Amino acid sequence: MFKRLSCICLLLGWLCASGALLDTIQVYAWTRMFISYTKTMSIAEAAIETMDPGKPCPICLAVRRAREAEQRKQPAIPPTSIARMLLARVPDEPFILQPARPGWPDANPVLMASWRPPVPVPPPRTPIRSLVG
Repeated sequence: MFKRLSCICLLLGWLCASGALLDTIQVYAWTRMFISYTKTMSIAEAAIETMDPGKPCPICLAVRRAREAEQRKQPAIPPTSIARMLLARVPDEPFILQPARPGWPDANPVLMASWRPPVPVPPPRTPIRSLVG
């Protein structure tokens, strides 16, 4: 229950922050209109009636008023005083990594041929005591 509520709140917050809330409400209004029109009309006629700008539903009118109010708002910071933001920095000269040594040290073939792994020794066995004392 809590996980579902938190996901719904997160989705709603994301829609509000990205400005897609009015688009989501408009799609909801079109869906409602389309479903109500398909009860009495064919699908093609219902789609034409749904997208007819001369017959908006109350939700479409509310979305239109909200968009107009949003466009009338002035930005908080005038566009002339906005400084350009530097998002990436290109270095002046290329950065080249150099290895500490030119390569691997040479292996001594004499030492490599004389080395042998130690002989495996089995673990010591514990004496089995008689269970009858």
